[in-house]
Amino acid sequence: MKALVFVCVTAISLLAAGGATAQTNSSAPAASAAAPVASPASLQPVRVPVESAKKIVLRVTGSKDAVEARDWAAFKEEWRATFADHAKEAGIAFSMQEGEAQAAGDVGTLLTVHVVDYRKVSVGARIFLGFMAGSAFIESKIGFSDLATGQRFGEQLYDTNSAASWGGVFEMSSSQVDVIATRVFAEFKPR
Repeated sequence: MKALVFVCVTAISLLAAGGATAQTNSSAPAASAAAPVASPASLQPVRVPVESAKKIVLRVTGSKDAVEARDWAAFKEEWRATFADHAKEAGIAFSMQEGEAQAAGDVGTLLTVHVVDYRKVSVGARIFLGFMAGSAFIESKIGFSDLATGQRFGEQLYDTNSAASWGGVFEMSSSQVDVIATRVFAEFKPR
């Protein structure tokens, strides 16, 4: 009996440690049966001019709940690292911008990520609780602007959801940021 209580207390502790970091609500994406999936973006792709596709400056902001989450700094670092990796792979110069969005006078694209809400599910919670740990998700909006002038090229919604039933044993938000980065970098490919 003591072992059962210990396991339950440990599982609940792990869930709390890796549970919702931002306020979750009933409009969170529904679970599906696959790895992290992204909802369809708006119907029209963002047209990034070829000359602006050679440099990306990333700026990550969020809702009040998101930026006040205890793991916001680590989550923001996931965005930086993932987008830096994708930029390197694509041969695109990359940097990060803090504070208010500013036109830099350089040729390139300013990506302004606004995280509306997110929920991370820790490895521990996934191991001990499996599907009962729930789904991790990211709800975000990304604006594409000319780095030199600030003129807006377009904006897309990027929402992802890990299926609670998917058995992957790794931090779900990392793979979800990767899914978003893959979709964003598709906008920089010549059409």
